[in-house]
Amino acid sequence: MVGKKYIALILSVLVLAAEANNGIQKVASWALSESGNWDGLGLTADVNKYVDETIHMVVPLMQAYGLDPMALPDIEEGFEVRPVLIKYSAWLRITQGRMTGLSSVSRSGDQMVNYFSRMLRVRVELQFRDLRFDYRYLVKVMNIGPTGGIVATLNRFVVITDVLLDFNNDEIQLQRFSLTDIGRLRVRLTGNILTDWLVNPVIAVFTSIFDNIIIKIVEINIRRSIQDVIDFMNRNLKDIIAYLESYN
Repeated sequence: MVGKKYIALILSVLVLAAEANNGIQKVASWALSESGNWDGLGLTADVNKYVDETIHMVVPLMQAYGLDPMALPDIEEGFEVRPVLIKYSAWLRITQGRMTGLSSVSRSGDQMVNYFSRMLRVRVELQFRDLRFDYRYLVKVMNIGPTGGIVATLNRFVVITDVLLDFNNDEIQLQRFSLTDIGRLRVRLTGNILTDWLVNPVIAVFTSIFDNIIIKIVEINIRRSIQDVIDFMNRNLKDIIAYLESYN
């Protein structure tokens, strides 16, 4: 019965931390009734069914940690334009940024758990679709300072989280976290209509900012929230294990 209880615990870390007490009870019940024979070492299984049934519980967790909507920092970037024969220096400032859409979460591929030598490793891969990024912008060039809005949409990205639960020292560790498979970005400007020679440079600068700064900030914010959840679970790990042990 050891492996079953370990599966229950680590999945509660990844999926049910938003409501830890109730979540742990649900996970434990599932693990004891649905999983196969986990006696011994070097075991592997997929937990696709469980993730599919509980993934909706990730949404309130993301909202509680300020991930949906996610506030984004102000950014300023210089660039150059050449409306006629002369090259001019310009800059783009984007403010009041926020991202929405993380609530559209689904499983991406098989979700695997591995158990060996009193260590349980869980790899969870989640896909997010139809993400939206909203900013206000100010452009300054040749004493022209038009303002407006930027609406960017990203059709998808995938978050991979690899967590190790080591029962030799009763500690949960984040082994790997990455944001990958970033899809297609579409950008449009709202509000003031920019002159033709300014539209493409502004969109190009914003796209560069997105690729080099914004998406990295999103990755950092998600990673920090996962680490906060793991830290919380580590502080309460002994109590959680004792609770699961009561299911013997």
